[in-house]
Amino acid sequence: MTASVTSAASLKCARCPRCGRAFDCGRNTEPFDCWCRTLPALAANQLDPRGRCLCPECLADAAAASAAAAGPVDGADSGSRVS
Repeated sequence: MTASVTSAASLKCARCPRCGRAFDCGRNTEPFDCWCRTLPALAANQLDPRGRCLCPECLADAAAASAAAAGPVDGADSGSRVS
């Protein structure tokens, strides 16, 4: 089997604890290769190590809310320049 076939075979159908939708979770794939790796990481205070994985839509919403709550990144160009 190729790595991509192995990863696809390792995907498990999961149910989102937030909205109840079914989705494919790659949490237990070897090597770890899940769709969630493409999203920004959540803030540490939003993580529950005992919690279940969120579906793509709910995780994207949580990542957007986390980014909005964090505000601008230090050193980011805010549009004004100091000479």
